[in-house]
Amino acid sequence: MLKLRNIHKSFGDLKVLKGVDLEIKQGEVKAIIGPSGTGKSTLLRCINYLEKPDAGEIMIDTLELNAKTITKQEIYELRKSTAMVFQNFNLFKNKTVLENIIESLVLIKKMDRSTAIEIGIDILKKVGIEEKKNVYPSKLSGGQQQRVAIGRALAVNPKVILFDEPTSSLDPELVGEVLELIKKLAKENMTMVIVTHEMSFAKDVADKIVFMDEGKILQEGTPEEIFSSVTNPRISKFISRLSK
Repeated sequence: MLKLRNIHKSFGDLKVLKGVDLEIKQGEVKAIIGPSGTGKSTLLRCINYLEKPDAGEIMIDTLELNAKTITKQEIYELRKSTAMVFQNFNLFKNKTVLENIIESLVLIKKMDRSTAIEIGIDILKKVGIEEKKNVYPSKLSGGQQQRVAIGRALAVNPKVILFDEPTSSLDPELVGEVLELIKKLAKENMTMVIVTHEMSFAKDVADKIVFMDEGKILQEGTPEEIFSSVTNPRISKFISRLSK
């Protein structure tokens, strides 16, 4: 469904991604783990061209994009199929919860406002925050803001949702509500790619786990293969350090 082939990305002389290949099947949840600064978030941002890869190909269903020849129209088509949930929420501070949800439906999908509001209310029910529909983001907890951000991603009916450290900006007591919502989406066969430092969550929710190190995928496998049966010393060291 979604394939990455030989993705490269540098910032100046710093090579961040060094030929990444990755495939995500429809309905699959992949968690990307690994040390900080190893390119996980950059890879996610390259998938929907918030960062432009220097080289490589991205394929989603019948759409095939080459970093060397990609057009603005192709980027637009790619972004219609993907949605991003950021660690810092990125909500419109001057818009209510409901307005944040329906913004893309009205402006991008050209939906009439009444229909967009109906869809928006349904989504707010789904993410468990309907009672806050007329509240501004500044009046919400971090967990509530992230649930709004997930609702906004769901609104465009994407083929894939990309999560970039969705709990890293939350107080510890608020992490659970966001993780439970993502687990709920996983049970509904939502295709998701999740960059996370929450190892127990990755183990619990992911079909496959990808371990990245120094801009490359070092290993991919089931949670059992990565956490319990791993033979790679680099991964073993990383996991054992986190579990201490």
